[in-house]
Amino acid sequence: MTGLRELFEDAAGSSARPSRLTANEVYDAGRRRHRRRLAAATVAGATALTLVAVAAVNLLAPVPPPVDGTPIAGQPTTTGNPDPASGRRIRWALAADRNHLYLSLSTCTNGPCQSKQTVALVGSTDGGRTWSDRGAPITVSALAVLGPDTLIAAVPGIRPGADLTLLASLDGGRTWAAARSAGTAEAVPAGGTAICWSPQLGTPCTLHAVDPATHGVAPLAEQPPLTMRTDALQIEESAGRLRVAGTDPVTGRPAVSTSTDAGRSWSTHVFADAPACPEEKCEAPLLAVTGTATTYATTTGGDVRAVYRSDGTGGRWQRLTDAHLPDEPATNGSFVTADGTHVLFQLVNGRNADARRYWAARDGGAYQAVELVGLPTTAGPVRRTPDGWFYASDDAVGTLYGSTDGWRWSPVTRR
Repeated sequence: MTGLRELFEDAAGSSARPSRLTANEVYDAGRRRHRRRLAAATVAGATALTLVAVAAVNLLAPVPPPVDGTPIAGQPTTTGNPDPASGRRIRWALAADRNHLYLSLSTCTNGPCQSKQTVALVGSTDGGRTWSDRGAPITVSALAVLGPDTLIAAVPGIRPGADLTLLASLDGGRTWAAARSAGTAEAVPAGGTAICWSPQLGTPCTLHAVDPATHGVAPLAEQPPLTMRTDALQIEESAGRLRVAGTDPVTGRPAVSTSTDAGRSWSTHVFADAPACPEEKCEAPLLAVTGTATTYATTTGGDVRAVYRSDGTGGRWQRLTDAHLPDEPATNGSFVTADGTHVLFQLVNGRNADARRYWAARDGGAYQAVELVGLPTTAGPVRRTPDGWFYASDDAVGTLYGSTDGWRWSPVTRR
């Protein structure tokens, strides 16, 4: 079987499309996109990039099993703490719950990286006390955790006509197999998840049902009436509700679609009174879910963050007090603490490093500046697992932080 690394290198060797932008414009556009990715990756009520199970339902159109072939990657090697003297940076920090943690570490130690997407995966099953290598380095564009031992990754295309291919692992990232997509699914299966995914870069994604028991992936028969784009695969789930953010294809305004029956049907709310969009078209709202049906949606216009809240009944959204925050409009995200406080964050350019600032409000009150005790301002974004544990990584120094309430933080990995 042709090595995965060789296939990745072949894919990466293709010529880039020509650009009409100047070098400065390319840099500025890349900078804005990078910061939007950091903001959009924030998940406050469920996971991060962590995908969670939905209510028990039957998959009416069965998802096919994975393709046959030799599993990709090797066996784990115990490493202890994933903070080696080599100074490998954390590319992604993901968690299924407070015990099952994953870090993807940069494979670059000195000098420039030839591929910033190539990472070494390490995992912990005891809340970060011990860690183990999870096979050989792998090149990924996006990575998500579906369960304690179930992962899915979008990798540079190893199939003709696809920019990206989905791989799935059922053993914590030790081995991988290609996921197959065929037919359609009426709903997300029991114990399954939903992702938003497109095999072509730069195109809107569609919702797919994932069956972690079989590596199967199939597009949902009923799609939300939204234009959806995400770099992170996952969508939000809480209290048996699937929520996906996007824009209304008719008006271009930010919108959210919700399903209470595992993706069989969708109700959609368009935020017609959201602040004027700062660019040619609106960005999708940023969602923050809790352990209940309550969900927050944040839209941006200039220095105004309009915050909406839904209690999950009747598709109604209430506009709360607007937050006026300085600096660029597309650098914000949010999460909800264990006591129900909604916390906005903003990534701000610093002289030596970017830093995050936080504003919090309860019950629709005014947003006020707050500090998260023990969490460096260079760490983030803050994410929450389905069992209510919060985590964030300081990628530059390779430290993962955890919290039981979202307010008080301590390092999980040792320096």
